[in-house]
Amino acid sequence: MSAHLLAVENLTRRFGGLTAVNDVSFHVDRGEVVGLIGPNGAGKTTIFNLVSGALAPSAGVITFKGENIAGLKAHQICKRGITRTFQVVQPFPDITALENVMIGAYVRHGSRTAVEKAAQQALERVGMGHKAGVLGKDLTLMELKRLEIGKALATEPELLLLDEMAAGLTPVEIDDMLTLVRQLNAEGMTLLVVEHVMKVIMNLCHRITVLNFGAKIAEGTPAEISRNQAVLDAYLGGEEEYVA
Repeated sequence: MSAHLLAVENLTRRFGGLTAVNDVSFHVDRGEVVGLIGPNGAGKTTIFNLVSGALAPSAGVITFKGENIAGLKAHQICKRGITRTFQVVQPFPDITALENVMIGAYVRHGSRTAVEKAAQQALERVGMGHKAGVLGKDLTLMELKRLEIGKALATEPELLLLDEMAAGLTPVEIDDMLTLVRQLNAEGMTLLVVEHVMKVIMNLCHRITVLNFGAKIAEGTPAEISRNQAVLDAYLGGEEEYVA
């Protein structure tokens, strides 16, 4: 049995003649924030889709809490304690923020009273309690990003996959997002994070896995990654200015 909360071993996904993920291995321990970075097309989103159950792997093992979950359906994996957000936020526009979050809460609760209570708590955790009655279409981008996390939290995950939550935000909003995610981690949430904003990755993650053309090219702490020449050449532009 794996000692890691999540262990990905020799993960491969092919789409016809294209190998999008090629023999990738990494792990996430309970309480960690682990980053997954790489250029566009490196395989990051495919890995998220494989771990969360949107896709089945062509080869390899995905172990969560000691169980091989590779190939399970998304709802089965969600029930086991893994939930993901999406880079492109897509709330239901004509229902309230609370009602959006309630949909996720039904994963754990049967009665509407319990669902509504859990959803309100999730909104409070992401600083959106005062927006509970606002329609999805009337929320700002930052509020929608917070709502996206709230929807995920309502499923009561043990591992939260965050997909580019800083995308499109202003520098001030990025700082606010960093504060929120750090607080979730301080409360005990384990996170696997895909992000292109290096300020977020370098200041948030305990460890980082780097992908290029579907393969893992490096793994280490933010300081180690910022000095890794293979990473600098492939992704960070040859500069060592990413650890604040």
